[in-house]
Amino acid sequence: MRSLVKTGPDVTDTFIVDREIPEVRAGEVLLKVEACGLCGSDIHAWRSDLGYEWVIPPVCLGHEFIGTIVTAAPDVAGWAVGDRAVVVSIQGCLGCDECAAGRTQRCLTRRVIGLSYDGGMSEFVRVSADYLVRVPAGMSAELGAAVEPLSVAAHGVLTVGGVVSGQKVVVTGAGFVGICCALVARDAGADVTLVGAPRDSVSRLPAAAALGLRTLTTDDGGWGEPDVWVEASGAAAALAMAIEQTRSGGRVSAVGMFTTAPTANLNLLVRREIELHGSYASVLHDYTLVIDLLAAGRLPVESLLEKYSLEDGVEALTAAADARTLKPILIPGA
Repeated sequence: MRSLVKTGPDVTDTFIVDREIPEVRAGEVLLKVEACGLCGSDIHAWRSDLGYEWVIPPVCLGHEFIGTIVTAAPDVAGWAVGDRAVVVSIQGCLGCDECAAGRTQRCLTRRVIGLSYDGGMSEFVRVSADYLVRVPAGMSAELGAAVEPLSVAAHGVLTVGGVVSGQKVVVTGAGFVGICCALVARDAGADVTLVGAPRDSVSRLPAAAALGLRTLTTDDGGWGEPDVWVEASGAAAALAMAIEQTRSGGRVSAVGMFTTAPTANLNLLVRREIELHGSYASVLHDYTLVIDLLAAGRLPVESLLEKYSLEDGVEALTAAADARTLKPILIPGA
């Protein structure tokens, strides 16, 4: 099989490798990959950025993928050859208190498929059946690859942010996850404004506006004091702005990961009784929720997806790193 593998620390060390198709072990299935999305974590790992030293080559990248089961171990129950599934990307031990409570992404021994071990930028991938999530037979491969980042958005907006109908919501960050956060909040009935950096007015904000979202840049202002602020950019200045401008008694849900330590006026946090919550990744019920929403046509992200062949994986990584594409989707065999 063909796999996009990070074989060393430099960006030139990532390329297509011919590998043996893995054999399933107890509790595992083999998926034929239909499509695999590419995200910021893949870029950080590809470049060996600070904070990603734990990603040990060689490793096949990719945690946002959909596949069809072609082999299942004899002890796997509830799944059969031909079933389609996505995979929960951040995987807990399933034995600790956090996992027992459904918070598998908080598990102290969690692993990330495509970073901790081989992932979905390949023709086939071996995964534990414990982390499979069923996908409808009629869902397109491209939409299936978007389930994982949409689940992250749902976690930040609904599970952590607590957004409900009638609330005013500001989302900062016009990348794919930020746009997904705005779409999830709008679907929940909120009055949503998506705020991007001035440079996002070239392509990202117009792409969001084409979906019917209200968009502004940080230079524009005029979004008022929201009930909930979802910070999806990972920009320290955006978090400071969220704390300054969310209404008294409101909530800030921080979804983006910060490359520099943010600073903010925490006296405002205290005096205005603003709730600040971190939102990390997603869990099973976030996946099932967005699969249902996608199947019902309520999250129109198709126009944001750009297909690349697996062979063009390095070009997709480069385009994403240069912000020339919103959401690259690798298609094995394309």
